[in-house]
Amino acid sequence: MIFSAFIIGAATAFFTIFALHILVFMPLRTRFQSVLGIIMAVWAVWCAKDLVVCMPGMYTQPVLDWILIIDGWSAITYTIFVFEVVMPGWTTWRRLLLLALPFLLFTVGYALWPVREVVYAYSVFLWFYAWTVVIVGWTRMNRYLRYISHEYSNIDKIDASWLRPVFLFTVIGQLVWLFISLYSNVISDIVYYIIIIALWLVMLHYSWNFQPIETPRPALEGEEEGEEGEAFLTETKKQLPFAGLEKLMEEEKYYLKPTLTLKELALDLNTNRTYISSYLNQQMNMTFYDYINNLRIERAALPLMREHPEYKYEYVAAESGFASISTFRRAFVKVTGQTPSQYAAALAQAVQ
Repeated sequence: MIFSAFIIGAATAFFTIFALHILVFMPLRTRFQSVLGIIMAVWAVWCAKDLVVCMPGMYTQPVLDWILIIDGWSAITYTIFVFEVVMPGWTTWRRLLLLALPFLLFTVGYALWPVREVVYAYSVFLWFYAWTVVIVGWTRMNRYLRYISHEYSNIDKIDASWLRPVFLFTVIGQLVWLFISLYSNVISDIVYYIIIIALWLVMLHYSWNFQPIETPRPALEGEEEGEEGEAFLTETKKQLPFAGLEKLMEEEKYYLKPTLTLKELALDLNTNRTYISSYLNQQMNMTFYDYINNLRIERAALPLMREHPEYKYEYVAAESGFASISTFRRAFVKVTGQTPSQYAAALAQAVQ
């Protein structure tokens, strides 16, 4: 029980430190970071209340059941976190009230009728609620990833693919939490808190500098707005000079712009994003993201590495239009099938 109190105290301190750091010492934080800071503050309070069970005579079934009822509300924080990643600006007071309504009903229900049947019903509700969030979040995440790969050449700070392992970790954590809540013992409580700290460490690590992008539905599904957009698209199909696209890339080296977007390219080609995206997908079988990064590797990085093997990879990446070394490495492997180090070694061996 002493060790359990220590772990709970450590978890409380963990969430408190991050909440203070974000909400107090980050005055220029983004909306997403503010939401993350509030979630950390809420979790700090949730963890602190569990210190009650470490007091003499408090580790009883009624107390544990009440803690389960209160802890269930934490599912709302997961919902907000996931949806703010894939649908920035999703959280509103109206949505919060709607989300809280079933939790409030179960809490009031248990207060009026404190029997285990209510706890079991609540656990079933939480299980289905969690899976609903996972399914909806997974679907929206895939839409979000498709959108940014079709619209942006640099996705380092807007990439949400890190949510995939988080979803898996969350499901495992949910299973552990339900088991521990229904069959509580001190050892299982300790395991639960270690899992919670590990889960939020992973989420904080990947989301710390994350900058979510709004994804309008027409852009996700390759649609234009209204009949005028359709007419414009039809006309553009006849006029779009793809020789102009190649000219921009070959002569003006557009792919070297680290922040190049599909919208910017469409404006310079005097066409719309949808047709360029469709052309790349259907004729070249690649997204805008892959198209630009392939050019960066093939037309900039590889020649630079062949001519100047002494250059560091960070310099090669920057000169090739990449905003980060990690994106450069991923694109390099995808194009060549080798890491930059392996490619450089093969070049050196060929010279010898």
